[in-house]
Amino acid sequence: MWITKDHPYVLFGDIEEDLTVRPDEFIDSRDTGLPDESKVLIIFDPPHEVNHQKNKGYMTTPNYEVALRKWGKKSIWNAPPSYYGADKYKSKKELKNYIYDSQKEFYRILKPAGIVFLKWSERCIPLKDILKLFRPWLVMLKIPVHKPGPKQTDTYWVMLMKAPEGDPQAELTSFSKSKRIET
Repeated sequence: MWITKDHPYVLFGDIEEDLTVRPDEFIDSRDTGLPDESKVLIIFDPPHEVNHQKNKGYMTTPNYEVALRKWGKKSIWNAPPSYYGADKYKSKKELKNYIYDSQKEFYRILKPAGIVFLKWSERCIPLKDILKLFRPWLVMLKIPVHKPGPKQTDTYWVMLMKAPEGDPQAELTSFSKSKRIET
């Protein structure tokens, strides 16, 4: 988790109010309220699953103390639950729209050539479908991360660079014309 969270150049923002590690600010990544072109780097770890109920299991409980009281130490590593907001979105379409709207906001608030590090687990939606939502971005790096365990799924860290509209390289590395998915 965080090593240097309390640095003046670091802003830890999240929309979830019940996290054990409290964010510096409660921020919705779709509408941050931050000034245009004011950031150089964003680390984005969105929910990877849909249609779960909050506090109904160890891994859907954002607060470690609540999880321990209700279920004890269920993790094989005796670690706090890895809450990823799986209760926030009822469908894959809703989750994709959240990610699409977030990347549009990131494009607005990042300086030219700004970077987004996206963490994605393919538990529910393949990475290729998520990357289609990022346009115009240059996919600079894709790192697979393998976790041990019986329900191993492919997880990735992807480095995306903000590219100007019409950049021919962005056109090549963006997988298709992205758009919000209408319900």
